[in-house]
Amino acid sequence: MPTPPKALEHMSKNLTEEERQLRQQAEEGVIPDRGRESRMEKPAIMTKNTAAGRYWRKVLERMDGLAILDDLDSDALGVYCVMLARYETQCKVLSQAIQELKKAKDETEAAADAVSKLDTVSGKMQSLERNILQYAEKLGLTPSGRVRLAQKRAQAAAEARADPDGDLFGD
Repeated sequence: MPTPPKALEHMSKNLTEEERQLRQQAEEGVIPDRGRESRMEKPAIMTKNTAAGRYWRKVLERMDGLAILDDLDSDALGVYCVMLARYETQCKVLSQAIQELKKAKDETEAAADAVSKLDTVSGKMQSLERNILQYAEKLGLTPSGRVRLAQKRAQAAAEARADPDGDLFGD
């Protein structure tokens, strides 16, 4: 498993002043400035899903002032919000299954059905949790995701400075 990325302030690695400046610039704004505000539009997958729309607004409010997401990320963010809405629904189903299990104390068949439902819902929730965390990481919604995006940007800037004509010959 790769070493988790670290923010510049937490690094003990010896870096040249140029590398430090590049890394700091990359951490200040992870996505290059296109000269305009990003116009995040809800993707079609979110139509008629009020819970997903609520998560969409919440995420964009929290990210106000950060230059992490771009127009191209709206589909991935939409899928992330839909997954959060599905997770919310699964939590309700889990609560119902728990109530059914409590009601079916002496009825073995009803209890077995409730336990089976609990297992199914629990498995779906674990899968959704994994997917949600993966999307959050890729979108830069987690601390390690933001640092990883900053690392990539700093590395690209360093390579461009090292050989500005390096891409001319297709190497």
